[in-house]
Amino acid sequence: MSLQPCRLEASDECFIAAPPHRVWQLLRRIEQWPQWNRHVRVLSVRSRINPMHFCWKVSGIRLHSDITADRPTRTLQWKSVGRGILARRSWMLIPEAGGTRVITHAELEGLAVCIRPIATQRLLRLRTHQVLVELRNAAESAHSSVRMN
Repeated sequence: MSLQPCRLEASDECFIAAPPHRVWQLLRRIEQWPQWNRHVRVLSVRSRINPMHFCWKVSGIRLHSDITADRPTRTLQWKSVGRGILARRSWMLIPEAGGTRVITHAELEGLAVCIRPIATQRLLRLRTHQVLVELRNAAESAHSSVRMN
């Protein structure tokens, strides 16, 4: 009997009272993520190659990621590979009166996901929500420590 890979998904959205370019800069400056997202650690960023490659850790999982779609102030997507996991994350930024509607979607698949699928699904939903809350807090903060230049 062989174990089939599992697949999990989570989506969430929020309104951020900041312009799309500010939200975009926070998302796109990967090396600065730990300044506003306490759940990640960026290990390396190679921005001079196409596609852009970065290595990071989230929830104790080391991921090697490549940007797969990059439309400034509109969409950002990446594909990640970790031990027993293939992950994808997409972001859509929609201008709204007074700010930006941000929609994010995450997908995980692989044998590692099958070990504890219910707990992994809960963690994926939690981290998806938390990243939006932290992104909103950073984007709306007038005193954000993240350089926006």
